[in-house]
Amino acid sequence: MPHYLVSWTNPHDRLLEITLRFTAPADTPRLLLPAWRPGRYLIQNYAANVRECTAGEHRIRKEAKSSWRVDARAGEAVTVTYRYYAGVLDAGSSFLDDDEVYINGSNLFMLVDGLRSEEHRLTIAAPAEWRIESQLQYAVILSREDGEGPPAGSASSVLSPGVLRSAQDDTNYVARDYDYLIDSPIIAAATMTRHTFDEAGARFHMIYRDDRGFDTEQYIEPTRAIIRTQAQLFGGLPFSEYRFLYHVREKWHGVEHEDSCSIILKRSALGTADDRTLSISAHELFHAWNVKRMLPAKFHPYDYWNETPTRLLWAMEGLTSYYGDLSLVRGGVWDEVRYLEHLRKEIETLEGLPARLHLPLSQASFDGWLSDPAQMHDHANAWYSFYTKGEIVSMLLDLTIRRATNGAKSLDDVLLLLWDKKILEEDAVERVVEQVADVGDFFARYVDGVEPLPYAELFAAAGVAFASAPRPGSSLGAKVKMVDGLLTIESVLRGGAGMDAGLLPNDEMLSLDGTRINSEGALETALAGVVRASGAPPPGDAPEARTTPVELLISRAGVLKTLALEARPDPRPQITLRITGPSELRKQWLSN
Repeated sequence: MPHYLVSWTNPHDRLLEITLRFTAPADTPRLLLPAWRPGRYLIQNYAANVRECTAGEHRIRKEAKSSWRVDARAGEAVTVTYRYYAGVLDAGSSFLDDDEVYINGSNLFMLVDGLRSEEHRLTIAAPAEWRIESQLQYAVILSREDGEGPPAGSASSVLSPGVLRSAQDDTNYVARDYDYLIDSPIIAAATMTRHTFDEAGARFHMIYRDDRGFDTEQYIEPTRAIIRTQAQLFGGLPFSEYRFLYHVREKWHGVEHEDSCSIILKRSALGTADDRTLSISAHELFHAWNVKRMLPAKFHPYDYWNETPTRLLWAMEGLTSYYGDLSLVRGGVWDEVRYLEHLRKEIETLEGLPARLHLPLSQASFDGWLSDPAQMHDHANAWYSFYTKGEIVSMLLDLTIRRATNGAKSLDDVLLLLWDKKILEEDAVERVVEQVADVGDFFARYVDGVEPLPYAELFAAAGVAFASAPRPGSSLGAKVKMVDGLLTIESVLRGGAGMDAGLLPNDEMLSLDGTRINSEGALETALAGVVRASGAPPPGDAPEARTTPVELLISRAGVLKTLALEARPDPRPQITLRITGPSELRKQWLSN
């Protein structure tokens, strides 16, 4: 079996050394490093971080951007060594520091072509006092009583008394195959906070790094409620042990794995109204069913080296977002008012994006591989998240099924039928919905089409009033940011004042109507002044109102340019959701 050793000498150079030992399965064996990872549907080219690749006495040569060939004969023992830059700590990358190594195998571990289905072994050369957390199982390494070691690459979980003895501790792991190896994130660190409990027939571990000064115990009981709720939906858990691996940093990010998840928490938001810890945890846990064990046929098996478009990403991610947050309210972690506020924000985000008018949800899923802002130049107007719209459409589909069947059926029933299938063809969701309820042309209009979503009528069926109105106040219709102390345009919104004036991303804002603008606050004040000076009605009260154009001075690529700007309302709507009274449908929808 292939055996990987992860070691390092100087944590400050962020270089992990990977030693891969294997028996060549064929002449000139090929090695491949993934170009993307499940959960992030973009080509990321991890091979760009590989350096100093050697194969000892054998010659190794690169044949493509993510593949290598070793000049060895079938049956020969081969040792390949390379270094990998691990200087980024997010849920999907790898990281090395003085007191921690964080490993994502999809970044680090080359596949020996032809050995994908074999067991794979991993050794982590961590300091003896460090602890290691991973979904991987310990490997029992065997050595002979006479002191001679086992053959290179050998391992066994069965001891033969009097002949072999255990020769290693918890730094050695075994994976059933290559896919499970690279799907197993690992934290090896000097210190970690660990909470362990049993729930719904499985053992759970909540592991925290960099949580100094923060109460992590507050999340235990809510997490247990989430687990119970999701397990009840499916009739049990699909695993016997699971790990939540948390790093407390300054951003939100999560990645699902088969028997664990890796989550980055935003320190400044913890314990506030913006704390998303439980929402992300619920999302990633739900992925243990949806994506990790139930997945598009296009992903079975994963092709880690090529783009793999599927129109089902909205169901893989959006459906997960929907049920993740629904499990918070069904589990009693949120009340219905808080859940509706969450939905209100998601709807407001979607309805403020111009792409909703021209980009079908199924197409956004298929084109996920093209969504990198570095490549999509008009990202703010050309794209929306299939997570966001997928969640909203899932919610509306659930309400549609409940209304069509008088509460006898729901999206829960659809989900369980999909779970029975496990491997989903591109039309699987629509076909299964047809088995549960007559939803008419819902998919043609809202999944494959771009018709306005039927918020008002479906929320009304659940005793919730929906309203959409213009935002109060004037707006530039552009996203700005500070760059080296300069107020700079990040993106320009279609239909807004900034686009009509001719603004472009990276323009530097200098003055508006003769007033210096060097901060977002100064910009807001200047825009308000333009409206007052024009004598126009408040834009929020009169969406069609126009102000007299005023001069906007910008710097574009170092050249001063004067534009004519008419301040007017923000083109994005303001959404409200209000409970109107008791509703049996709403009670069934939001109850466990």
